[in-house]
Amino acid sequence: MNLPYFQGMSKDEITSILDKVKLEFLRYNDGELILKQGEPCGCFTVLVRGEVTSSCISSDGIYNVIEELTTPFAFEPYSLFGLSPYYRCSYYAKGVCDVLSINKSYLFEEFARYDIFLMNMLNLVSQRAQQKSAQIWNMREIGIAEKIVNFMLYRTEQLDGCKILQVKMGDLATILGETRINVSRTLNAFQQGGVVELRRKEIIIPSLRKLKQFVLKEDKISEPI
Repeated sequence: MNLPYFQGMSKDEITSILDKVKLEFLRYNDGELILKQGEPCGCFTVLVRGEVTSSCISSDGIYNVIEELTTPFAFEPYSLFGLSPYYRCSYYAKGVCDVLSINKSYLFEEFARYDIFLMNMLNLVSQRAQQKSAQIWNMREIGIAEKIVNFMLYRTEQLDGCKILQVKMGDLATILGETRINVSRTLNAFQQGGVVELRRKEIIIPSLRKLKQFVLKEDKISEPI
């Protein structure tokens, strides 16, 4: 009842649904695969307790974006329908975590009877779509620093939580339309500022929020990226 998709529903309503709908409560141990990139999205799946790590490999295999995610988090509800109803990322347990899974046929046969659930679902999915749209329309790629931040913003779900970008420096430079040396200089400036850590073929971002703030401060940009 505390999950955002079910907020506003009464205990009696939830209990009535539980009598009709098959719910799966699953527990995963550290490192276990929960959902795999490219598999059909046939269930509405929610992280109930704990943390997970997502891994999203680009279609050409050039880079991989890894992100730590915490509750409240639903695993790609936007992938349930549409032209591509497949998971775009793989998800792994980070420590022990609990997951709730509801087959999407049950979801819309029973839960859809309640306006509050439909409103919650539409609001949260629409909110994500609007955020991604705003990121594109408000894009201010004045320099390489902003391009790097925007690259990560487009490909992650939450500002907080550690992110890892696994990519060769030359490939990242090509994607951003910049020279390898300029990208390297910018990333080293980030590392000196304490907002990223550079390893071989890896860029570790402890907090995308702090990286974004660092870039805004350094470039004296008053509007959000």
